[in-house]
Amino acid sequence: MRERVYGRPEHGQHGLLIYTAAGDAEGTLGGLVRQGEAPHFAETLIRMLEAAAWCSADPLCAEHTGQGFGNLNRAACHACTLLPETSCQTGNTLLDRALAVGSARAPGYFTDVLTASREYAAATVQG
Repeated sequence: MRERVYGRPEHGQHGLLIYTAAGDAEGTLGGLVRQGEAPHFAETLIRMLEAAAWCSADPLCAEHTGQGFGNLNRAACHACTLLPETSCQTGNTLLDRALAVGSARAPGYFTDVLTASREYAAATVQG
């Protein structure tokens, strides 16, 4: 699977494209197609963001200014984001968990989604 992140924050526009990069049956049929349909995709996205919002190495992980090959990773460590080198096509470069979910210093790309999800969950529990 691959992804592309698009954004025009000056216009309040953001987008995420997730697609299969290989044309074999493993990535294009069955459960993967169903996961892209409502409500499965939203649930998967929110679970992924909640998992990414916390790392057992925080605050060190989230506040790191560079690590990995050529210091190309920011908030990404083996406890939360990094994959075995053979599994990652780009060798785990340019990863930054805080860019997606935010940190104490800056909001992330999906901060609004996480906030809305948490507010909805709190209202559901209280209601």
